[in-house]
Amino acid sequence: MIIKKIKLNNIRSYANQEINFPIGSTLLAGNVGSGKSTILMSIDFALFGLQKGNITGSSLLRNDADKGQVELELEIEDKNVIIKRGLKREGDKILQDSGSLTVNNEKQELTATEIKQKILELLNYPRELLTKSKAIIYRYTVYTPQEEMKSILSAEKDVRLDVLRKIFGIDKYKRIKENSKIFVSMLKEKKKEFQGMISDLKEKESLSSEFKNKILVTKEKINIITPKLNLINSLIETKKQKIKNIEENIKKLNSLKQELKLNENNTKNKSELKIKNLNEINNLKGEISLFKEEKFDAVSIRNEIIEKENKTKKIENEIKNLSVKISELKINKKNSESMKEEISKLNTCPTCKQNVKEEHKNNIKNEEDEKIISYESELEVFTKNMEVKENEFMNIKKDLDFLNKKEQEFNVYRLRLENTNEKKKRLDLLVKDVGNLEQELSLLSVINTKLNTEINSYDNIDKEYNEIRKEFDENLIEQRKTEIEKISFEKELENINNNLLALEKEILNKLNAREKLEKHTQLQNWFDMDFSNLLENMEKQIMFKIYHDFNSLFQKWFSMLIDNENLVIKLDNEFSPLIQQNNHDIDYEFISGGERTAAALSYRLALNQVINNLITNIRTKDLLILDEPTDGFSSEQLDRIRLVLDELNIKQTIIVSHDPKIESFVDNVIRLNKKDHITEIV
Repeated sequence: MIIKKIKLNNIRSYANQEINFPIGSTLLAGNVGSGKSTILMSIDFALFGLQKGNITGSSLLRNDADKGQVELELEIEDKNVIIKRGLKREGDKILQDSGSLTVNNEKQELTATEIKQKILELLNYPRELLTKSKAIIYRYTVYTPQEEMKSILSAEKDVRLDVLRKIFGIDKYKRIKENSKIFVSMLKEKKKEFQGMISDLKEKESLSSEFKNKILVTKEKINIITPKLNLINSLIETKKQKIKNIEENIKKLNSLKQELKLNENNTKNKSELKIKNLNEINNLKGEISLFKEEKFDAVSIRNEIIEKENKTKKIENEIKNLSVKISELKINKKNSESMKEEISKLNTCPTCKQNVKEEHKNNIKNEEDEKIISYESELEVFTKNMEVKENEFMNIKKDLDFLNKKEQEFNVYRLRLENTNEKKKRLDLLVKDVGNLEQELSLLSVINTKLNTEINSYDNIDKEYNEIRKEFDENLIEQRKTEIEKISFEKELENINNNLLALEKEILNKLNAREKLEKHTQLQNWFDMDFSNLLENMEKQIMFKIYHDFNSLFQKWFSMLIDNENLVIKLDNEFSPLIQQNNHDIDYEFISGGERTAAALSYRLALNQVINNLITNIRTKDLLILDEPTDGFSSEQLDRIRLVLDELNIKQTIIVSHDPKIESFVDNVIRLNKKDHITEIV
């Protein structure tokens, strides 16, 4: 990865500034507080976004701005990459805004997290070495603030060793050990579970043998009871057939009895009917002798009735017409009277709205009086005619009633005549029926005698049926009892078989559990003995290789920076610096400031090279950023930095320092000046 340029907009002391970075070594020069470290923080922010406890929004966004942006242009292998990240102020919080990533002119609008993921892919950084607070590989291969490196050296050895384990990927062995302990613990729990499962295996196998013996005994019981049940079933079938035959005879007997009963009832009914018919014959003869014949002129009476009815209808119509005329005259008279009354009260015409004169009123009254006189005269005439017609109607009505009475008397006589004729016919029919009944009664007497003879032939059938039925019922009871006993044995056999199947399944599970217990025991032994030793050896070998390279490089860089034969420095097995001066061990805190800076820088450069050599596929090997690497250095030590840079042979090195002497041996210098709280390139 090579940094080509960075654009800062409203980032700390930068209002709007573009900074280009050439290949080779570049010095960011300027007074303290001029904005040198801001550039390094902005590069870090552009690559990985805000980082908890490391880079915050409030530490980057300019105080008087609501929005800010960092645009970083890189060259990663053959790709030209432009990263844009934004900041925005929301209330009292400063948050990351949306941004973009452009790779070879293909731009993508992405969230802050998505940009971070894409950058990791481009740099080929292992994801497991990225934490929420910082990118560890970037921190220890590209850019580490010098004070942070010093704090690593002075930190507790366990903390430092854990950090280095993460960086070199050796912490996975520790995690594997911890996980293997958890796994072994799980194996032990499983073993306890399996041991619990097989604790009663012998008892279960013994119970299985008992079940098999019970099955043999129960099968023998079933074999004994089955022939007995078959014999009972055979007896039942024989008796069932006998019962069926007897029931058929009983059915015939009942049929004969029913037929006899019907014939006896028929004989009784026919005898009663004969007596009834003879009595009716005598009665009919008496009634026929009482009838006397009479003479009626029915046609003349009917014609006279029709004539009278026609006259009645004619008069009724005349009376109706007269009634209508009388009603009309009464209504007309009443209307005239109403007209007179209304005209007398009228002062203004309702139609023309003019005053009605008395003369006009009198004329109308006179006209209506004449009408009333005419109506009354006509009423008198019509009323008299009405009375005449009503009297005439009453007289004709009386004649018509007399004629209807005569006609009714004729109808009664005619009915009596018809009834007498019917009685004569009925008499002849009854005489004939009595003869037929006598013949039928004679035949029924013969049939009944024959039926009684057949019925008597079945005298002992009820006794025979009761005896065979009793034996059959006893056989059924014995059959039911034997069947229940057999079913009980079969059910017992089924239950034993089911229990045996379940038990054998349980035994099989226990045998499987015993086999698994053996495998788990072997696996536990392997983890406890072989695997644990294997891990320790692998870790020791890798740590030894890293330690050897790290220690060698650490001593190399320190010896290049400090020309003091009395001061010897190296790393112990836990990567802590061991310092000896005049063959006496001294603590890191008790050496001079320049020597501490040299130790921290040596540690930093050694760490950079070991990581780059170990993780060969990361794409940040061509870039190194050194932040105030010479703090406390003497003039002679500053000269040695030139040798270090030449020895590193890195394509692009960015150095932040306020020591002017460094300008003499770097390829490029970028001068920064801060005025009125705004940083510009000089």
